[in-house]
Amino acid sequence: MKISLNRGYLLLCMLLCFYIPFIPLAHAVSSIIMGCILVLAFFIVDKKQLKKMLSKKAYIIYVVFFLVIGFASVYEGTFIADFSELRKIGQIGLLVILFSFIKSQASLKNAFIAGTILSSGITLIRILLYILETGSLVFYKGEIVAELMMTPRLYLGVFSVISFIFCAELYFLITNKKYKTIYLSAAGFLLLSIFLIASRSAIILVLIALTSILWKTLESKKRNRALLTVMAVALLAFLGSYNLSQRFLYIEDDFRESYIEKVKTHEPRYLIWKSALTIFNESENKISGLGFGKTQELLRKEYKQINPERKRNWFLDRDFNTHNQYLDLLISTGILGLVLFLVFLGILVIKAKDSIYNLNLLIVLILFMCIENSFHRTFGVFVFALILAIILKKPIKQ
Repeated sequence: MKISLNRGYLLLCMLLCFYIPFIPLAHAVSSIIMGCILVLAFFIVDKKQLKKMLSKKAYIIYVVFFLVIGFASVYEGTFIADFSELRKIGQIGLLVILFSFIKSQASLKNAFIAGTILSSGITLIRILLYILETGSLVFYKGEIVAELMMTPRLYLGVFSVISFIFCAELYFLITNKKYKTIYLSAAGFLLLSIFLIASRSAIILVLIALTSILWKTLESKKRNRALLTVMAVALLAFLGSYNLSQRFLYIEDDFRESYIEKVKTHEPRYLIWKSALTIFNESENKISGLGFGKTQELLRKEYKQINPERKRNWFLDRDFNTHNQYLDLLISTGILGLVLFLVFLGILVIKAKDSIYNLNLLIVLILFMCIENSFHRTFGVFVFALILAIILKKPIKQ
């Protein structure tokens, strides 16, 4: 009976990891799977393993961080407005415990790789059909992006990078030639999809990951050839793809000569971060913060001052959050909340430094949170918890 329960628990956790890229299609499915996992956990829980997880420094700091910002929101009277974000932050802690009961990290990684490849495959098929139907190779902006992407581009890109790191780790750790070929092919497909969907952040992150992994794992002669090949292929991709050129260089903008001015004009995060910093500077509660709900409310007021009207309406319709997890925590939870979170990340760096793969996973999270609020999106929460659980467990051995 116990064996069957453990097997069912593993399959449910794998299903949840597989489903992460598809969460926007039906949030309820992920909640149902997680609920089933939680119920089964009561029957298979290993008290020693649970105690070991709860005693880890990183996890203790995370719990302290959650409790401090939770009590602060109750004290400031913002708990109801902040409940959605607080629930997601608490959900990460719970998921880490649930994932920690899985002995085989490779099972969770394989499930996530499969889900990401399926989402990327569907997206690439949609792009191909769009090109055949319209004859246009331009699909980097506008409503067409949302129509073509199975998962939102920003998240599909970062999920592909994470899956690529998983594939690289499993490729170098196993000896079976058949599985090596599968992981190498999967890694190649993920690289191709990252460049084809023209995700800027994903391209930068995957080049960092690929360079560091090759540097660490290959001998000097092979390493130099491999790194030169990566640089050459990346350069050719940038020069040969109109979508990438436009996304990085804004080549269509002939009115502004300065690249900085082009970024200020075309990159929404410039105005978002400028508005967020204005809110923090004017805040009278810099220590414990204004709360997540109040932060969003003040951002809307800042957006109402944007000119011209068309741009102002676009910002208000999108209702952009801070698009920077650190800025969001600074304003919403104050200096105290941000410091606790940075201490938590610092402990994770120490924990991950012994594995180039875990270190790359953490780098992806840290850099990704510079441009996105992971705690505001459900699949951001789930992938954060997955990576945290992997880092807090011992690295996979050959």
